[in-house]
Amino acid sequence: MTLEESITRLVNEYIDNFDRFDSNPQIRINPATLTATLVNGSDMLTAIADNDEAIEDAAAADGLSTEDAADFQASQNPDFYAVKKLLISSPAGNTSADIARIRRIAANYAR
Repeated sequence: MTLEESITRLVNEYIDNFDRFDSNPQIRINPATLTATLVNGSDMLTAIADNDEAIEDAAAADGLSTEDAADFQASQNPDFYAVKKLLISSPAGNTSADIARIRRIAANYAR
């Protein structure tokens, strides 16, 4: 499954189950593995804090191996995209995934 397909599937999952998420649902993308997950906004804030702490810990240590570890950690830091910005409402009131926006996001990760 491509990243674009994965994001689209997750947005559709949100549409079908919007009541299971908080007011700020996010698509989390790991740039190193190109995997995407659907998370609550509170999960996003926790992940950002954890990543900041890991980078600070690596920066405080000395040596080349810790620099490599910091570089690896930075490459694992996820990117977040607000799900609600990836939705389109039709004139009839139906909600669907905004394929054009999703395609632009996936294109940012093309290798």
